[in-house]
Amino acid sequence: MHLSFFTLIALFALAAVRAVPAGQPSGAPSCTHTCPSTDQAGFPLGNSSDDGTTLFCSYPAFPGEDPNDFFCKYSSTGGGLRDDNDAGFCPGTAVGSCSTRRRNVLAQPPAPPAPVDVPLVFVPNDKVKVRAQLKKRQARIPSSSSS
Repeated sequence: MHLSFFTLIALFALAAVRAVPAGQPSGAPSCTHTCPSTDQAGFPLGNSSDDGTTLFCSYPAFPGEDPNDFFCKYSSTGGGLRDDNDAGFCPGTAVGSCSTRRRNVLAQPPAPPAPVDVPLVFVPNDKVKVRAQLKKRQARIPSSSSS
C-alpha cells in the first residue's frame, strides 16, 4: 500500500511539473513590419530604419536626395501609418508578416494516465464454482451408519 501511495504521489508531482513549463509562449501571433517597397506614387524605398517603436521609410524622388524630404513613419508593432511626409503618397500600412508558430516547445508525447488503485477482489473462475458446488452436494448426502 505504501509503495503504490508513493508511486501515485510521484506521478502527480511529475504531471504538475510537465503541465506548466517555464517561459512557454502563448501561441499569440508574432508580427514584424517592414516598409512598403514603393510609395503610392511608385517611388522606390530609399533609407529605412526601425527603432523598436517607429518604422521610418524614405521615398526619395531621385537618388541621393535627403531621406527626410519624402518619408513615411509607421508603428513598428501594429504597422499603422503615423506620419505622412510624402505628399499624401504613403501607403496606409506597413507590410506585415505574422506568424503563430509556437517556438521553444519540445515535441513530447502525452503523459500516460496515472495508475488508479483498484482493490483486489477475488473472482472465482468457472472451475472453482463447480468444485464448490460439488462440495456442497457431498455434504448433503447423508452418511450411512449402521445401528
